[in-house]
Amino acid sequence: MSIIGRSINFGLVIILCLTIAGTAGATLFYQESVEGLDTRNSQLQSQNEQLRSDLKEARSDLEQARERMQELNESLETARGDVSQVSGNLQQTEQQLSETQTELANTKQDLQAAERRANSLESEVQNLQSVNQNLRSEVDDLQSEAEDLRNEVSNLEGQVSDLESEVSSLESENEQLENENDLLRDRLNDACSAIEGDKPPACR
Repeated sequence: MSIIGRSINFGLVIILCLTIAGTAGATLFYQESVEGLDTRNSQLQSQNEQLRSDLKEARSDLEQARERMQELNESLETARGDVSQVSGNLQQTEQQLSETQTELANTKQDLQAAERRANSLESEVQNLQSVNQNLRSEVDDLQSEAEDLRNEVSNLEGQVSDLESEVSSLESENEQLENENDLLRDRLNDACSAIEGDKPPACR
């Protein structure tokens, strides 16, 4: 009975030791698990804060992207309006280009006619230059002849002046002779009047 009692007590002691050891191991395991969970929880909270910050930044970027998209849509509408206006301007420009090309063709024809007229005028100018050169030569000859005539006229004027002086001298001499002749006639008449009887032929 004592042997059985001892065996039972020893078994209980072993069971009790195993139970205590299991409880301590479980406690240590749970303690480590709790510490791991706390660490993981801290990491998750940190990641959560980072994710919230990233989410806030992403929402800000999304809002900016929406605003940018709105601006792009407005720019697109404006660009479409500009394209429509440019298309209208392009059609108008094409029409103006066509009109300008037609005007250019007409201008080329006018230019060709003007060139022909210019060539004709150039030939006429050359002819006139030749005539002008001939006239200049003729003018030079006439000027030389006129100079000779002026010299001749100057000589003739000198001769006329000499002749006028001679005529004036002769007129003075003639007047003097007429005065002397009148005086002689008066004396002859007086002498004839003084003669009585037959008078000489000079008194007749």
